[in-house]
Amino acid sequence: MIAIAAALADIALILTHRVRTSSEPVKPTPWRHMAAGLAGCVAGWLLIGRPELVWDDLFLALVCGVVLASEAAHAVRSLSGRAWAGWTTACVSGAAAATWLLPGPLPFS
Repeated sequence: MIAIAAALADIALILTHRVRTSSEPVKPTPWRHMAAGLAGCVAGWLLIGRPELVWDDLFLALVCGVVLASEAAHAVRSLSGRAWAGWTTACVSGAAAATWLLPGPLPFS
């Protein structure tokens, strides 16, 4: 449930950014945000108790935690104008994506 909510929030941020900047050329997402999303995934995996990794779930967690989180971080940084907002979005979205690896819907249940 946490990963689904984070993915939907990331998609909403990305779409809002794309609508507001539709006339501007698309800029590539910085690799630093991708690295922050990956670090958030690892931190989230450690925080939820290092569940066993299954390739299907790992792929889903990495796509949501790295690709969506980095795009959302780029969008937040562009929309807000603050660098810390982008870093926070990348790390929190990456950590939330790690909950795809849990066997149940919520952590600690």
